[in-house]
Amino acid sequence: MTRPPSRRDREFEEFVLAAWPRLRRAAYLLSHDSHEAEDLVQTALARSYARWSSVRHDGAYSYVHRALVNAYIDTTRRRRPVPTGADLDGVLVEAPRVEDRSELVDLLAPLTPRERAIVVWRYYLDTPEKDVAHRLGVSPGTVRSTASRALARLRDADAEREETQP
Repeated sequence: MTRPPSRRDREFEEFVLAAWPRLRRAAYLLSHDSHEAEDLVQTALARSYARWSSVRHDGAYSYVHRALVNAYIDTTRRRRPVPTGADLDGVLVEAPRVEDRSELVDLLAPLTPRERAIVVWRYYLDTPEKDVAHRLGVSPGTVRSTASRALARLRDADAEREETQP
Protein backbone atom coordinates (compact mmCIF):
# COMPACT_ATOMS: atom_id res chain seq x y z
CA MET A 1 0.00 0.00 0.00
CA THR A 2 1.39 3.39 -0.97
CA ARG A 3 1.12 6.44 1.19
CA PRO A 4 -0.23 9.74 -0.12
CA PRO A 5 2.40 12.30 -1.15
CA SER A 6 3.54 14.62 1.60
CA ARG A 7 3.34 18.39 1.41
CA ARG A 8 7.10 18.45 0.75
CA ASP A 9 6.67 16.05 -2.18
CA ARG A 10 3.83 18.10 -3.67
CA GLU A 11 5.84 21.34 -3.36
CA PHE A 12 8.84 19.74 -5.01
CA GLU A 13 6.71 18.30 -7.82
CA GLU A 14 5.14 21.72 -8.47
CA PHE A 15 8.58 23.30 -8.52
CA VAL A 16 9.90 20.70 -10.98
CA LEU A 17 6.94 21.16 -13.32
CA ALA A 18 7.40 24.93 -13.35
CA ALA A 19 11.21 25.01 -13.51
CA TRP A 20 11.97 22.05 -15.81
CA PRO A 21 12.03 23.93 -19.16
CA ARG A 22 14.38 26.63 -17.96
CA LEU A 23 16.62 24.19 -16.09
CA ARG A 24 16.77 21.97 -19.17
CA ARG A 25 17.70 24.93 -21.37
CA ALA A 26 20.46 26.03 -18.97
CA ALA A 27 21.82 22.48 -18.87
CA TYR A 28 21.81 22.29 -22.67
CA LEU A 29 23.67 25.60 -22.92
CA LEU A 30 26.31 24.19 -20.59
CA SER A 31 26.71 20.76 -22.11
CA HIS A 32 25.64 21.16 -25.78
CA ASP A 33 24.16 17.68 -25.61
CA SER A 34 20.46 17.01 -25.09
CA HIS A 35 20.99 13.66 -23.38
CA GLU A 36 23.61 15.04 -21.04
CA ALA A 37 21.34 18.03 -20.32
CA GLU A 38 18.57 15.67 -19.23
CA ASP A 39 21.01 13.80 -16.99
CA LEU A 40 22.33 17.03 -15.48
CA VAL A 41 18.84 18.30 -14.65
CA GLN A 42 17.88 14.96 -13.12
CA THR A 43 21.08 14.87 -11.07
CA ALA A 44 20.55 18.43 -9.85
CA LEU A 45 16.93 17.70 -8.95
CA ALA A 46 17.83 14.49 -7.13
CA ARG A 47 20.47 16.31 -5.09
CA SER A 48 18.03 19.15 -4.39
CA TYR A 49 15.22 16.82 -3.38
CA ALA A 50 17.43 15.26 -0.73
CA ARG A 51 17.74 18.69 0.93
CA TRP A 52 14.37 20.11 -0.10
CA SER A 53 13.07 20.57 3.45
CA SER A 54 15.96 22.94 4.22
CA VAL A 55 15.70 24.91 0.94
CA ARG A 56 13.94 28.27 1.28
CA HIS A 57 10.95 28.54 -1.03
CA ASP A 58 12.09 31.90 -2.45
CA GLY A 59 15.61 30.57 -3.03
CA ALA A 60 14.65 27.21 -4.51
CA TYR A 61 15.39 28.16 -8.11
CA SER A 62 18.83 29.50 -7.24
CA TYR A 63 19.56 26.43 -5.15
CA VAL A 64 18.72 24.06 -8.02
CA HIS A 65 20.67 26.20 -10.53
CA ARG A 66 23.69 25.94 -8.27
CA ALA A 67 23.22 22.16 -8.10
CA LEU A 68 22.92 22.05 -11.90
CA VAL A 69 26.17 23.90 -12.51
CA ASN A 70 27.92 21.84 -9.84
CA ALA A 71 26.71 18.66 -11.55
CA TYR A 72 28.06 19.98 -14.86
CA ILE A 73 31.41 20.85 -13.30
CA ASP A 74 31.58 17.37 -11.79
CA THR A 75 31.06 15.78 -15.21
CA THR A 76 33.76 17.94 -16.83
CA ARG A 77 36.24 16.88 -14.17
CA ARG A 78 35.57 13.21 -14.84
CA ARG A 79 35.83 13.39 -18.61
CA ARG A 80 38.97 13.32 -20.62
CA PRO A 81 39.06 15.94 -23.34
CA VAL A 82 38.32 14.46 -26.74
CA PRO A 83 39.67 16.43 -29.69
CA THR A 84 36.92 17.40 -32.10
CA GLY A 85 36.87 19.32 -35.32
CA ALA A 86 40.23 18.09 -36.63
CA ASP A 87 41.06 15.37 -39.07
CA LEU A 88 44.00 12.98 -38.75
CA ASP A 89 46.45 15.47 -40.26
CA GLY A 90 45.60 18.06 -37.62
CA VAL A 91 43.81 20.25 -40.17
CA LEU A 92 40.77 21.93 -38.72
CA VAL A 93 37.51 20.82 -40.33
CA GLU A 94 34.08 22.24 -39.74
CA ALA A 95 32.00 20.25 -37.26
CA PRO A 96 28.66 19.07 -38.59
CA ARG A 97 25.84 21.45 -37.82
CA VAL A 98 22.71 20.22 -36.15
CA GLU A 99 19.68 21.84 -37.75
CA ASP A 100 17.74 22.51 -34.56
CA ARG A 101 20.53 24.32 -32.68
CA SER A 102 19.74 27.81 -31.61
CA GLU A 103 22.03 30.70 -32.43
CA LEU A 104 23.00 30.99 -28.77
CA VAL A 105 24.13 27.38 -28.60
CA ASP A 106 26.14 27.85 -31.80
CA LEU A 107 27.82 30.91 -30.35
CA LEU A 108 28.73 29.14 -27.11
CA ALA A 109 30.16 26.10 -28.88
CA PRO A 110 33.77 27.34 -29.28
CA LEU A 111 34.10 28.23 -25.60
CA THR A 112 35.88 25.95 -23.18
CA PRO A 113 33.74 24.23 -20.53
CA ARG A 114 34.97 26.70 -17.91
CA GLU A 115 34.24 29.72 -20.11
CA ARG A 116 30.83 28.32 -20.99
CA ALA A 117 30.04 27.66 -17.32
CA ILE A 118 31.03 31.20 -16.35
CA VAL A 119 29.10 32.85 -19.20
CA VAL A 120 25.96 30.79 -18.58
CA TRP A 121 26.20 31.13 -14.81
CA ARG A 122 26.90 34.89 -14.90
CA TYR A 123 24.72 36.08 -17.75
CA TYR A 124 22.06 33.44 -18.42
CA LEU A 125 21.42 32.58 -14.77
CA ASP A 126 22.24 36.15 -13.64
CA THR A 127 24.44 35.02 -10.75
CA PRO A 128 26.67 37.50 -8.90
CA GLU A 129 30.36 37.29 -9.72
CA LYS A 130 31.26 36.45 -6.13
CA ASP A 131 28.88 33.46 -6.11
CA VAL A 132 30.24 32.17 -9.42
CA ALA A 133 33.79 32.41 -8.06
CA HIS A 134 32.82 30.58 -4.90
CA ARG A 135 31.04 27.78 -6.79
CA LEU A 136 33.89 27.28 -9.26
CA GLY A 137 36.57 27.54 -6.60
CA VAL A 138 38.33 30.48 -8.25
CA SER A 139 38.82 34.14 -7.41
CA PRO A 140 36.37 36.83 -8.54
CA GLY A 141 39.18 38.23 -10.68
CA THR A 142 39.42 34.92 -12.52
CA VAL A 143 35.68 35.03 -13.15
CA ARG A 144 35.96 38.60 -14.49
CA SER A 145 38.95 37.87 -16.74
CA THR A 146 37.53 34.57 -18.02
CA ALA A 147 34.15 36.18 -18.71
CA SER A 148 35.86 39.07 -20.48
CA ARG A 149 37.90 36.73 -22.70
CA ALA A 150 34.87 34.56 -23.42
CA LEU A 151 32.72 37.55 -24.34
CA ALA A 152 35.48 38.85 -26.62
CA ARG A 153 35.62 35.45 -28.33
CA LEU A 154 31.84 35.50 -28.72
CA ARG A 155 31.94 39.00 -30.24
CA ASP A 156 34.70 37.96 -32.66
CA ALA A 157 32.78 34.85 -33.68
CA ASP A 158 29.61 36.89 -34.19
CA ALA A 159 31.46 39.50 -36.27
CA GLU A 160 33.06 36.76 -38.35
CA ARG A 161 29.68 35.15 -38.90
CA GLU A 162 28.17 38.47 -40.05
CA GLU A 163 31.04 39.01 -42.51
CA THR A 164 30.54 35.60 -44.09
CA GLN A 165 26.76 35.92 -44.43
CA PRO A 166 25.51 37.56 -47.65
